[in-house]
Amino acid sequence: ELRTPLAALQAQLQVALRARDEGERERSLTQLQCGLTRASHLVDQMLQLARLDPESGLPDSQPVDLSMLAEDVCAELGTAILDKNLDFDLQASAGCTITGQPDWLRVLMRNLVDNAIRYTPPGGKIVVRLNVEQNACRFSVSDNGPGIPVAERDAVLRRFHRLNHQDQPGSGLGLSIVSRIAELHGAQIQLGDGEAASGLSISVSFRKN
Repeated sequence: ELRTPLAALQAQLQVALRARDEGERERSLTQLQCGLTRASHLVDQMLQLARLDPESGLPDSQPVDLSMLAEDVCAELGTAILDKNLDFDLQASAGCTITGQPDWLRVLMRNLVDNAIRYTPPGGKIVVRLNVEQNACRFSVSDNGPGIPVAERDAVLRRFHRLNHQDQPGSGLGLSIVSRIAELHGAQIQLGDGEAASGLSISVSFRKN
């Protein structure tokens, strides 16, 4: 997974070095910068996944207020939401407290909301919900983007799996990290249709304290 982006970076550097004019050099350097950003993101995702692999249970588990965490994550991504002029709605019920690892839960929420922002077209709609259902806290992110075919919904939770039609940069690790964090918390993931029976909805159900 690292060989391909590194080879592309080397090729882009060679093009920049051999550029015949300033315009060609500028275009090559811009592509190189984009490639470095993608490679850095891939390395970060792989390191996150590596930290989740050991069968050591949850370190530093403690009571976590999912409502407050969801509000923080959505606020952090506010600029990206505004940049795409998205109709964004956060519906968070009080009393959603679970036992977990707060940093990992933040990564789970951020990956899901960030994915929705990436794949929802400008002016689209995203709804983030946090509901208390009997003895469970259910966190879900729904959008009206391109969605994922039913036949591929299980596969996207595996490492490095990317849909053929996706035109957004990514490593195919985001949802596998979400899946691993959910597994370590004894949570259940469900994928379904998004807003207005289009797009995608991903929900994670945690055992409530």
